[in-house]
Amino acid sequence: MKNLMYGGTPILVTDDVADAVLHYAAILAQIKASDVIAVPTVDRTGYASETSVLLGAGIPLAAEAAPDDELEDNNPSFVEELTVRIREVQANVALS
Repeated sequence: MKNLMYGGTPILVTDDVADAVLHYAAILAQIKASDVIAVPTVDRTGYASETSVLLGAGIPLAAEAAPDDELEDNNPSFVEELTVRIREVQANVALS
């Protein structure tokens, strides 16, 4: 588990989600683009939730280790969606 640190607020996510979000944020920052994504997480009561975040150049984002017992790595569709977005952004940049 990792906490995505967004605007000083921790967002608890699985490792695969944190890695995908950081990768996508880096790609967007390189091309000075932005996007809003709904990140799968859990709320304070332990229920599955989503947190919308804006990614782009100049928006600080970091990941730090968190307790391992709160989420399972079961977000393949989210990671797959970000992988598709990354490929689309990279393809658009290559065409420019």
